Amino acid sequence: MSSQTKTSIPPELHQFLQHKDEEYRHHLNQLDLFNPHKTKDWDKTQKAKFAAVFYHTRGHFINFMWYIANFAEDEAIKAVVMENIHEEIGSGNKFSHEKLYERFAQECGVNIHEEIIDETHYVSFARAFNQQHLAWLAKHSTKAQFAAFSAYERLDNIDYPFLTSLAESIGISPSGLTFFRVHMFVEHFDSTLDKLLPIWQDSPETLQQAVAFIYDHQHTMWRKFSDYICLKHYEN
Repeated sequence: MSSQTKTSIPPELHQFLQHKDEEYRHHLNQLDLFNPHKTKDWDKTQKAKFAAVFYHTRGHFINFMWYIANFAEDEAIKAVVMENIHEEIGSGNKFSHEKLYERFAQECGVNIHEEIIDETHYVSFARAFNQQHLAWLAKHSTKAQFAAFSAYERLDNIDYPFLTSLAESIGISPSGLTFFRVHMFVEHFDSTLDKLLPIWQDSPETLQQAVAFIYDHQHTMWRKFSDYICLKHYEN
């Protein structure tokens, strides 16, 4: 985040977000999933299952965005979400994120086209992760929904350094790593600030509750994912 962006965030909000970031990062550091000394020894099955299941934990985010964009009453919020979708699908000389992910998945022996159709590895914890996102949105105001979207986008900048190290540890090529490296440097959270700050000013607790849900929910998913892959708890 640029220094200019930092100065535009109220100190209380900045402090809250920094605390949540540090707490979340600490939790991820405890997981075997993000320990390169352990993931470097993964076998072919573990690599394939990671690529297939991770596809579902990230690939269904389109439903999260679609829900928010469709029910938002603010045109600016719709525009922010649609800009994100536009970037996801690529344009001009930029590959879509699905195509970038396909490179990674192929190196792990996974055909994402088959996974999209058959959902063979759309395991219970991944399905619950996505469904509970939508259930939370349905129970909260459009302002809370956008705050949750913003929090989800912020986590990219924390998650993807961990995920990039994981991918490097299992021997993914520079081409296959592109998907992860692109996400390390996205600035999607910054693009939400114009609409996020008024939510904070009007109702800090709305933003705090949304961030708490997204961060806790995501950490729970990673913990279950870690057990699934690292302990080989392969159940559907």
